[in-house]
Amino acid sequence: MNQTKEEVASMMEMLLDLAKQDRESHKYSEDEKVIPKAFIYGDDEVTIMLMDWKDTKTKYEMAMFANLQARLTKAKSLSFATDTRWVKSDVFCDYFKLPRPNKNNMDAFRAIYHNKLAEYGGQVKNFPREIWAEAVTVFTNGPGIPVTIQMAPYKEGPNDTIEWLPREGQHNTEKNYGKSDLLTDWWA
Repeated sequence: MNQTKEEVASMMEMLLDLAKQDRESHKYSEDEKVIPKAFIYGDDEVTIMLMDWKDTKTKYEMAMFANLQARLTKAKSLSFATDTRWVKSDVFCDYFKLPRPNKNNMDAFRAIYHNKLAEYGGQVKNFPREIWAEAVTVFTNGPGIPVTIQMAPYKEGPNDTIEWLPREGQHNTEKNYGKSDLLTDWWA
């Protein structure tokens, strides 16, 4: 039931290409039209679930359902493909004149971050543009597959289009392991 590293890498590249095509099918300003998807890989079929969440609570409920479906179908892997944004912490700190996070001030930094986020309507995209980045992201796991992540960063291109940025280090799958609060060890 375990997939080889090469099979996982191939699957991840295919899913990332699909996610990029999906994002490109909309104008840059139409980011809300990109619908996150779950891909449940079985022995002979792939189930695709549209996960049109509008808030954090619904996002986690849908992820929990996808994890349950993967478990019930004894899937080989479960993958999510979504559009994502994150704050560049150093730029964020410079912009708001805050000390940079370290192991001694992480709780204080998180509290300040969440307060600032609330001031900006609770969405990263409402922060000043220079302090955040965005990408389409694919992440997967399964029996024998650690959480594996691939990202394709982008920015706004001419005429409201998508301009893809370099994927620094993304082709080295050894560096693409991580954690996800949406993917559980659903097979256990």
